[in-house]
Amino acid sequence: MIAIERFFEPIKKDGYLGEDNYLLIKQYILALKAVSKLINLGFYIIDYNKQEFLYVSDDPLFLSGYEQEEVLKMGYEFYNKVVPPKDLEMLVEMNDKAFNFFYNLPAKRRDKGFISYDFRLKRKDHGNEILINQKLTPLILTETGNIWFALCLVSLSVAEKPGNVFIMLHDKGERFDYDFTRKQFKPAKIKHLSKREKDVLHLMIQGDSACEISQKLFISEETVKFHKRNILRNLNVKTALEAVYVATINKII
Repeated sequence: MIAIERFFEPIKKDGYLGEDNYLLIKQYILALKAVSKLINLGFYIIDYNKQEFLYVSDDPLFLSGYEQEEVLKMGYEFYNKVVPPKDLEMLVEMNDKAFNFFYNLPAKRRDKGFISYDFRLKRKDHGNEILINQKLTPLILTETGNIWFALCLVSLSVAEKPGNVFIMLHDKGERFDYDFTRKQFKPAKIKHLSKREKDVLHLMIQGDSACEISQKLFISEETVKFHKRNILRNLNVKTALEAVYVATINKII
């Protein structure tokens, strides 16, 4: 068991907290609910001031066999029930280092990116574990740059094991990978694809076969396979699904 307070210890508490921001968040929730009708979207909103979940979607992946209202009521205690102890310790460590990184950024940059990480969830009903990816981004900061609300998006992970922690800052196209040995975030080089490789990857996303891609781009199937091999190598992945995932989160395509 983890003392849930540990997730909130790194957070500074100052700046304006008012009901108008709660009204604004309600509008965000309505928008996310509408999007959820169109795509299978798992998300929840964290209220760092009240140290609770402000909203949890009804996506079964994250709920892990619990009811939506149960998870909403449990808040962070939910983690103690569904996250294996080893992964929970990892989340606490990552949380501490991520907020240290966050507070070392200029206040005006703190809402310009997200953090991504993979961890396991254990089902309530049969105890089976799944590996998920979670991305967290600030929704509202106080005028002093402190985080108040954050949005978490949950999806199945394409990784092989927990971890894979990194921070992306979109304003300058920067990525920082977390080094668990040194316990710090380090700048990472984002690999880029050639224009032709991006063309091939776009068609791969649409589900086109090598034959269909060759016809649309007026190149041979062997050339398509050559580009696919380069894409996997450049992105350091093993499958086309992983390539799409990595390229998307790094805004390569």
